[in-house]
Formats: sequence, structure tokens, C-alpha cells
Amino acid sequence: MKNTILTVLTAVVMTTALAFAQAEKKMPAKPMAGKNMVGDTLMHHEQVMLEALQKKDLTGFKKFVMPGSWSVDENGFMTFDDFMKTVGDPKANFMFDTFKTSDMKVVMIDANAALVTYKLDEKGSMMGQPFPPVVYATTTWANHGGTWMAVFHQESTAAAPAKK
Repeated sequence: MKNTILTVLTAVVMTTALAFAQAEKKMPAKPMAGKNMVGDTLMHHEQVMLEALQKKDLTGFKKFVMPGSWSVDENGFMTFDDFMKTVGDPKANFMFDTFKTSDMKVVMIDANAALVTYKLDEKGSMMGQPFPPVVYATTTWANHGGTWMAVFHQESTAAAPAKK
């Protein structure tokens, strides 16, 4: 009887250890910065895309974006094609005067998908409306045949500081 109980307890401990080992492998991806080659590449791509927008270099900008992609901000959803039409339309008067990224991080979802998050201080306007001065941005990237492409971009306007 003691051997049976000991065998059952040993089996329970081993099963529990295996379950925890499996759970560890499935934990959410941790943010990473700087030391990862993919992370460095994606953070660089974000910076290059912003610089291209500032210069109104739409060809340079769209080489990083998957056709059919979407974005969302305080104005709602917009397809990539609609964004390109708007930015390229002189009537829209797109001006991206200055920007500064900070707190950039990469979260690997798996080997072929990642999120790049960052704070964006910006000054500019479109269609006579000023950009929010600070937004928190996230771009979803997917690896398609060895090429990382932005597939979705989201911006959340930072809350205004409380007035005293």
C-alpha cells in the first residue's frame, strides 16, 4: 500500500513538473529592446517610415507596408490605400513637421509576428487639423517570406496633463 501511494505521489509530482514546464514555454512574449536582430530591424523600420512621411516620400514609406493593411486612431479606421491617397493629395495639406520617438519596444508574438510600441511626440497637421502632440503607437509586423511588413498600425492619443 505504501508503495502504491509513493508511486501515485511520484506520478503527480512528475506530471505537475511537466505541466509547469509546458506552461513556461507558452508564457506571453516579453518586451525586448536593442539586443535582438529582429527587434533592431523593426525599430529601425519604424524610424525610417516616420522619416519618409516627414519628407512626403510615399514610395519609401509604402515599401514597408503590406498592401491591404489598416490603421486606427482617434478618427477611426483607415485603409492603407485611403491613407496613401489622403497624404498624397495636395488638398489634404499633410504636414509632418517634427517627431521624436521614445520608449520603443518590440514584443515578439512568434517567429513571424511582432509588435513595435513607442511614444511619439509630434507636430504636424492634415486637412487643417493639428496632430495630437503625443500619441502611443503600436505597429503589428509580419514576416512574409523573409521580409518584415507592417500590417496594422494603431495610435492612442495621450491624455492631457491634469490642470492644477
